[in-house]
Amino acid sequence: MSNHEVLKKLILTEDTYELVQGQNTFVFEVPRERNKIEIKKAVETSFGVKVTSINTIITPSKKKTVRGQFGRKTRVPGVKKAFVQLREEDVSKIPLI
Repeated sequence: MSNHEVLKKLILTEDTYELVQGQNTFVFEVPRERNKIEIKKAVETSFGVKVTSINTIITPSKKKTVRGQFGRKTRVPGVKKAFVQLREEDVSKIPLI
């Protein structure tokens, strides 16, 4: 299992950027099948950092209207997110852009 199979992408929004600055926490999108131990190993080996803690959350799927108010309805799948907290000296090792 490669690290690319565990860490899909780094989520960068205004809220997650504030988490990085204030709490040294990065948010990754991960597959639903992965657990905290696999996520921790993938982050530590990919970026060469020490993980302090990990919290995961699964957002539920929701319906979305495409092309206007009376358009067709589609389903947006839920996503599993991992909130990975690092030591303060390791925060600069993960590129944000």
